[in-house]
Amino acid sequence: MTDTIPRITGPGHFRINVAGESFYRENLVKICGPRSEEGIDLQADAHLVLDDDNPHDNKAIRVEIDGLHVGHLPRQAARDFRRLVRYGQLSVHETFKCAAIIRGGWDRGPGDRGDYGVRLDLPQDDD
Repeated sequence: MTDTIPRITGPGHFRINVAGESFYRENLVKICGPRSEEGIDLQADAHLVLDDDNPHDNKAIRVEIDGLHVGHLPRQAARDFRRLVRYGQLSVHETFKCAAIIRGGWDRGPGDRGDYGVRLDLPQDDD
């Protein structure tokens, strides 16, 4: 493994929704701060980590922001990403960087509360 973390650059569309953010809500609050009336629209760098030891899916890709686990790539996106890595001659790496946006986290009173969502800017087949 090499020390440099390669950056994977997408077209700027942020079309990949991270799965399972609700399980990592506490980490998203640590990154974004408490809920506010306006909510959050935060750009960040995400680390994509090959999660071969994941007990639910040995092809999972863990998503981390600021060193905190915030979810996983959806199952098909994880498999597509692994193919990109393998055939893109990046197989010596286990961690990658990409641009991310965290949105949500608003609280405007009873019944108007938004959860955090994370979207990634990764290339897709139609880009």
